[in-house]
Amino acid sequence: MPRTERPLDSEDTELGRFAADLRKLRDKAGKPSYRALASRAHYSAATLSDAAGGKKLPSLAVTLAYVKACDGDEQEWEQRWRSIAAPPDPTGEAPYVGLKAFQKEDADRFFGREKLTAKLVDLVGKRRLVGVFGASGSGKSSLLRAGLLPKLDRALIFTPGVHPLDECAVRIAQATGQSAVALRAELADPAALGLLAQQHDLVLVVDQFEEIFTLCGAEQRDWFVRALVGAPHVVIGVRADFYGHIGRHPELVEALEGSQLLVGPMTTDELRRAIIEPAQRVGATVESALVTRLVADVAGQAAALPLVQHALVETWHRRRGMTLTLAGYEEAGGVEHAIARTAEAVYSELTEDQQHTARRIFLRLIALGEGTEDTKRRAAREDLDAEVLEHLAAARLVTLTEQHAELTHEALIRSWPRLRDWIAEDRNALRVHHQLTEAAAEWDGDRDLLYKGVRLAQASELDPGSLTEPERAFLTASQADGRRRARRTRVVVAVLSVLVLLLAGTVVFAIDRSSEASRQRDVAVAGSAADVARRMALLPTDSGEAIRLALAAYKVAPTEATRDALLTVDATTRRERLNSTWAGSRFTKLDGGSLFGTFQELSFVTSLHNLRSHGIDSSHGTIVGRPLVVSDDDRRAIVATERGAELQDITNPSSPRTLARVPASSYFGNGLSANSTVDTIAGVVTTDRPIDGYGAKIWRYVGTSELREIAVPGDKPPLSLRMSPDGRIVVVSRINGGSTEIWRIDGDAAHRVYESTAPGTFEPRRFSADGRFVLVASLSLGQVQVWDVTDPANPVVQADIPTQPNAEPMIEFSPDGRQVLLGTDRAVHVWDLAQRGRPVRIAGFENFPDNITAVDHWSPPYGFVALTEGNIWLLRTDVNEVVRNLCLGGAELPDQDWARYLPEVERVPVC
Repeated sequence: MPRTERPLDSEDTELGRFAADLRKLRDKAGKPSYRALASRAHYSAATLSDAAGGKKLPSLAVTLAYVKACDGDEQEWEQRWRSIAAPPDPTGEAPYVGLKAFQKEDADRFFGREKLTAKLVDLVGKRRLVGVFGASGSGKSSLLRAGLLPKLDRALIFTPGVHPLDECAVRIAQATGQSAVALRAELADPAALGLLAQQHDLVLVVDQFEEIFTLCGAEQRDWFVRALVGAPHVVIGVRADFYGHIGRHPELVEALEGSQLLVGPMTTDELRRAIIEPAQRVGATVESALVTRLVADVAGQAAALPLVQHALVETWHRRRGMTLTLAGYEEAGGVEHAIARTAEAVYSELTEDQQHTARRIFLRLIALGEGTEDTKRRAAREDLDAEVLEHLAAARLVTLTEQHAELTHEALIRSWPRLRDWIAEDRNALRVHHQLTEAAAEWDGDRDLLYKGVRLAQASELDPGSLTEPERAFLTASQADGRRRARRTRVVVAVLSVLVLLLAGTVVFAIDRSSEASRQRDVAVAGSAADVARRMALLPTDSGEAIRLALAAYKVAPTEATRDALLTVDATTRRERLNSTWAGSRFTKLDGGSLFGTFQELSFVTSLHNLRSHGIDSSHGTIVGRPLVVSDDDRRAIVATERGAELQDITNPSSPRTLARVPASSYFGNGLSANSTVDTIAGVVTTDRPIDGYGAKIWRYVGTSELREIAVPGDKPPLSLRMSPDGRIVVVSRINGGSTEIWRIDGDAAHRVYESTAPGTFEPRRFSADGRFVLVASLSLGQVQVWDVTDPANPVVQADIPTQPNAEPMIEFSPDGRQVLLGTDRAVHVWDLAQRGRPVRIAGFENFPDNITAVDHWSPPYGFVALTEGNIWLLRTDVNEVVRNLCLGGAELPDQDWARYLPEVERVPVC
């Protein structure tokens, strides 16, 4: 007896009706079994069953074979199939919002967040101030605008911008009909905001609250915090990486206690609803295969929602009739590449001059992160080229209001390699330019506000063509004022010089010799005292005396030696024993010297993404084997198992799932690397060559258990290799000849674009997080070099740092890629890379009691971290910050100790 067919998901859609009518045609033909139908149609039973399954539109050939086997009208069904599969109307609006956030008017197509919306509404009803936290791209803005706002009777939603006071005045004026000018004067008192909100029964919803930290000055920020804390009903949406900034305001911490909502990844069911239901609302169908693929691509990712929405919009434009297909999704580039393809396509349509203009526009819309990710910022439309701006807005890369423009979503920063490269190349100039923009906006003709000194010099180096009229006017006025002051100074100096020469000629020599002798004595005595403080800090006694002595020595003579001694004392007094205070924490020495641990006492946790390119043992979770490489989003890892290297899905660490086998050799070490998402992998493989026996390969994970292989040719066996975070380049060092090669990956091919045969083998060790720099080390020469590989075909040596010959260095970049930590034996040194070819040693930590076994970094204020046998050391490199911090508890050296350790040195204030 034939098996009963599975019911159709829906017969209300075009695809559902097509499948239902095919089934009726089969019923009319006597309902033959699919096996019998297959013998007539010359297609497999499974293919014919799928044709009437309603999951996807069958091909025309399969449809006609099915109809012919059931004695149907082939011409009629061909016309019907073509009407469904016809190319879509290019002007038809997609039922998805793309990169922009859902708005209140989009509530009827905002699916998947119903439970979270209910929780938020309940919380808002109970608490005066509610905080909604989540990663960029997690859907905070959409939750506030399309989820919460429709549930509130009277609500006012806005973003703080540069001037929250002005923003509040304008928004309340729009809601109440009052004068914005009068309201601004009234709102100068922070308490007035709460009174106005209560008077008009308004719930204040502040989206992108992090702008008060990225765009606002301290005065505006403090006003806004005080105003919101005093308001009756407030909801703020904050990016999760700014959670620590919230903690700097005690009043916010207190108000948010017990009233915080975390926006995490959607569940599988929520994702399916967000994908399927907007399409069904307009009578369209989403192929089951596409739903399954999309869910697999983004499951567990908190920041993937704008990428999903954009990919669905692009898939909509490539649909077949009213059906969104897996083929259309793949043609659009999928979640990973859809945004980049759209942005590249729009950029390529511009003329060369317009492309330069587009670059300036995009960079104006970026706010550089300080210890956090880069974010978007608003810019005045009048300062931007209108024609290019409209072109970018039409592609939904940029969102426009009457007066402002901003990136539609920060996902563009993460997903478009060209924009990331622009930011990396222009980072310092971009920071100077943004400061100039703000200074020009604040300038009202007051000469005291004009730029002077270093700021003026930096701003003068900016490209004049990138400046707006207000910026150019401000800079011109600053330069003119600088010339006036310089002329005045020259006159005064000339007059004073004559007087000084007349009066000082007889005493200069004696004073100079006396001062130099005193200075040299102070330096020597301070250096000796600093060494005493360093040794004292290691003793099991009260560390206060060591701190006071190190501070005094540094204040007497702020040399490199006394600075390093002070920083070492600071690290020594802040070390923790792993078997006491850090009880319950796990620390493991990792490949290259990174750390893994849970820092409960300092209230921060290192997650799996700190382990990329490294490994941990199987005692963490239940991951079977040793992770060698972990993705930034903690979803994938390459794990060394008894079966060899495997690519695993570790979204749920307690239940890892093998995705594919990585055919790398058992030689791991520096012979395995991957991009930040661990879908492009480089590794050393065993070859059949009898002498050298090893080769290099690149593999791509394309969603199946079989990795797509890319060859990396070479006559000599690889010694080590490293892949850039974006997976676009691989650096390979080879045995027997000391060559170092750079390979660029284009599609499914690798091209060698650079080869160095300099003396000594330079092995790649680390890429900076933005992929601009790569660290290479030569053990035989005792050198560590930092290469700028912005142009991989022409790498430039950014820094050449000496180290101990034949000593294995432990190396780490700082999160922003501007500093390098170098650890060997019992010492750690930190170098600044700001000036090309001139690295500056900004900190040294020496004479640790045991050898350094591992190093790593954390975001400020913790800085770098070193591990020795049984101890964790927190290394701060900003000596001014260290001085301020140590002075909080009072650090003046008693008179008797000053006389003992700093004899004959005039006492100076320490704090």
